[in-house]
Amino acid sequence: MIRRRHRDETGAALVLVLVIISILALGLAGLLSLSDTSVRTTIGLDEQAADQYNADGATKAAIGNLRNGKFNNDVTSTTYPYCFGNGVGGNPGAELPLPNFYPPAGKVQSQSSAAVSCAPDPNSGAAGGLVPIHEDNKPGNAILTLGQVAGEDGINIKALAKNTKNEPVPFNVRGQIVSDSNINVVSGTLQSNVSVRAHSGCSGTIISNPAPLCASSTVGDPNYQTELAFDPDPNAVAKALTLQKVPSTCPGKIVTFTAGYYDDANALSQLMDGTGSCRGSVWWFQPGTYYFDFKNNANPLLSKQSGDVWTIKDAGSQLVAGSPCVNRVNPNTTRCTPTPKPQVPALTPGACQSPAENDDTRYPGVQFIFGGDSRLTIAAGDVEICGTWHDHRPPIALFGLKSGTATDASQTGLSLTKVTTPGDYGASATVAALGAAGGDFATWKSKKNNDSGSMTVEGFAPATPIPAGSMLKSATVRVTHRHALGSTDALSVTVTPTGGSPLAAASATGVVGPSTFKETPIQVDTSGDGSLADQIYKGTFSGAKIALTTGLLTTGDIEDIDTIALDLVYVPPAFRGETETSVPGNCLTLAYTGGGGPCAVFSTTTNYADKLYLQGTTYTPAAVVDITLSNVTQQVLRFGLVSRALYIKETGALSYSGPVIELPDNSLGYGPGGTIVYLSTYVCPGKPSCSSSTGTLLVRSRVFLYDPSGTPEPVSRKVVIQSWSRTR
Repeated sequence: MIRRRHRDETGAALVLVLVIISILALGLAGLLSLSDTSVRTTIGLDEQAADQYNADGATKAAIGNLRNGKFNNDVTSTTYPYCFGNGVGGNPGAELPLPNFYPPAGKVQSQSSAAVSCAPDPNSGAAGGLVPIHEDNKPGNAILTLGQVAGEDGINIKALAKNTKNEPVPFNVRGQIVSDSNINVVSGTLQSNVSVRAHSGCSGTIISNPAPLCASSTVGDPNYQTELAFDPDPNAVAKALTLQKVPSTCPGKIVTFTAGYYDDANALSQLMDGTGSCRGSVWWFQPGTYYFDFKNNANPLLSKQSGDVWTIKDAGSQLVAGSPCVNRVNPNTTRCTPTPKPQVPALTPGACQSPAENDDTRYPGVQFIFGGDSRLTIAAGDVEICGTWHDHRPPIALFGLKSGTATDASQTGLSLTKVTTPGDYGASATVAALGAAGGDFATWKSKKNNDSGSMTVEGFAPATPIPAGSMLKSATVRVTHRHALGSTDALSVTVTPTGGSPLAAASATGVVGPSTFKETPIQVDTSGDGSLADQIYKGTFSGAKIALTTGLLTTGDIEDIDTIALDLVYVPPAFRGETETSVPGNCLTLAYTGGGGPCAVFSTTTNYADKLYLQGTTYTPAAVVDITLSNVTQQVLRFGLVSRALYIKETGALSYSGPVIELPDNSLGYGPGGTIVYLSTYVCPGKPSCSSSTGTLLVRSRVFLYDPSGTPEPVSRKVVIQSWSRTR
């Protein structure tokens, strides 16, 4: 018998339980893995946060150290350039070490350390200027000479070999030196803190870094423009060409000059020759643009002298050009205190506000523009000329024009407005008859042989005012006339400018009669030094009287006068280049070989022993600068020089070893009270010490330290965090 097995669900629950257990096991494994990852992530984040907190705290600690310290980027400090003073543990202060600065965190079971390095902005603090100085508002070179004139050195240096301590001392220049021709160091040593380049060779001892390059390519003219090109005043050019009279008085021993046009070198030289009542004065040139275009050898009204040269030779005087300052012993450490006028005597340097310490909206300086063959030579007396600071162009103090000519101007056909005395012409002499050609005319009949008839008329006012400083080139009275009989008439005129004295009578042979109306020109004031020329020069000519006399040879001849007119040709003031075209025979254009500077646009004599300071750029691309320096104690030419050629000679006792010609360093303009430092913060997790070489960089920051007085004031100095960035 076969038994059938009973089928039921016995054991199924076990399978189900096993499945559930497997699923739960898999899920639990995943959860455990996720939990482990989360724990690891949390620990890692804690460690990162700890590092960041460490870096942030270290940065704040460094800022606190700076707030309580005296660092202001003073290059003369014994701890310069270290922000943190003498430091600790032998560290010189370039870094602030912070050992065991942060407590354990995450897997890091020990304290962490940090370090903060500090680098000052070299153009801030005590090493920075009071105004922003950058590449746009200073020349590219300390010296740039552009000339390539045969027989003329581009740069000629005669330096002293030793100072007063019998130590070798070079002629120092701060900034690049470039000559488009050669450099000739006749004696001593020429030294630049950067490069020296010449196009056609070097001679003598030259020190630079890198070594001098003596066959370099040429450098172009920067083509600077005068202040007038940027002046928003539409009348700026007219003002600069407005003739100014040289002052003759010196109240309080100050002679005050007004910006404008000066054409009389002799008057300037006599004022400053050290012999007159104003000797020992301060020659104060107020802020503004001065144009010197001397005409002593061209204008008969001006005193003649040898060359158009303004010479200063008053040993007890001071020329101060620009906004004046209260006297200060050291302008490098004492800021300018403005004063309405210079003190007497003025203490140079520092008598005027340098463009390195003030801006053009508050304290403008001067610009001396030289045109034609005009020159300035200094034989004695202190001189300080301060240019004007600008944000986007150099503060040019001396400017030599390289182009421009003067052109003739004329006013012709000036007519009469009144018949003052009809004389022999009687009722026929009227304004209507004599004022215009054609129509009526004035008539007179001779009563005897060799008879003469006369009349006087007036008017002849210029159509437009003639500017002061104009030179009369010609003055012509034109008479349109005729006569009846077959002989020649004669004409004579006497011109009397309104308010002036009569000119010498001038005459001319007339026309052969009988004839139609013809014009006879009669030249007056031909020497150019009469009352007419004088009024035109002074800008006061407003008209004249003309007395006309006509002569007839034969009885019964009839003289008819149709018109009387006056023509004037003159040369108004104009900007003239230092060229042969503007002044034929201009000695400034000749090859220069030295010797005191008779044909240099700016020079000092070989025995000059007083103080000279040009606080601004010198720009004379068409002319030479020749300077003899004695007993130098400061920089002489600041903001560089651009000229055709430069000749320098040192004499006397020399104790100064700094740069004589310099370009100022770039500056942010905060002055000594504003110091910028750059902080870099490094962390060393779990390490007992840290430095920039062993740590990880996490934070960079820029910090501004401000001391309103200009002197570091620990604790109370202001701190501004200008930027703060994390590297991860």
